[in-house]
Amino acid sequence: MKVSLNFLLWTTFVSEDQFYLFEELKNMGYDGVEIPVMDGDYDHYRKMKSELDRLGLMASASTFVAPDEDPMSSDLEVRAKGLAKLKDNIDKAEILGAKTLIGPVYAAHKQFELEDSIEESFKRSAALLKEACQYAAPKGIHIGVEFLNRFEIILLNCSKDSMDYCKLVDEPNIGILYDTHHAHIEEYSIQGAFEESGTYFNHLHFSESHRGILGEGLVDWEATRKAVKSLQNYNGNIVIEAFADDVEGLREGANRWRPLFGDKLELAKKSLDFTRELIK
Repeated sequence: MKVSLNFLLWTTFVSEDQFYLFEELKNMGYDGVEIPVMDGDYDHYRKMKSELDRLGLMASASTFVAPDEDPMSSDLEVRAKGLAKLKDNIDKAEILGAKTLIGPVYAAHKQFELEDSIEESFKRSAALLKEACQYAAPKGIHIGVEFLNRFEIILLNCSKDSMDYCKLVDEPNIGILYDTHHAHIEEYSIQGAFEESGTYFNHLHFSESHRGILGEGLVDWEATRKAVKSLQNYNGNIVIEAFADDVEGLREGANRWRPLFGDKLELAKKSLDFTRELIK
């Protein structure tokens, strides 16, 4: 199984002066990178694609949803803005050659007030994602909805919720991003989550309980190893995700206030070695 690293470790927008990190990660043994695509123009991602191709690195794409783009909103203009933003992200993912666009794309991050009911919010969001999936399908892009823990988002907090959501969207290119950090907080059973919803998993995030170096927190990695090994017909890769306390915006969004590790490349190497050993 191929292993990538999420670039949110460094930034929410990968600038050209950070392209040198691609080669560092390639030399370290990574197969790919996960790129946030919320900002920047298309030419920027074409330059990035050229550098990734030069190094032989694969890419996946990630995004978030702002309150004024909320797919759950009853405001048609807000939802229209949300759909336009998703389509723009899909276009950037296509430029990168990414096969997957992932994230909590179904609701605005840390917006907990409902306009009416959870059921109606669920339906509105799923209807918008259906349109996004239909736009993404001809481009060969799948969307991975990432359930987050209850302290970060409303609507989808576990794999069962996410499976029900995917069924409502009812498009072949919708699936679930299973993240070990959020699952550690929300699931009753790791194996149970995989058995019940695993056929919908199209992306995996390996992330520690404290968002630091893999294997140095409380995630049950042995149960995770067995569950991942039990997946049938999984065609995605594993993306290592860690957050630092010096990335403005993300620091506040992920509540990363204290330092948990030193050098980021050292974290990348230790977490890669841990993952390779775990899944061998």
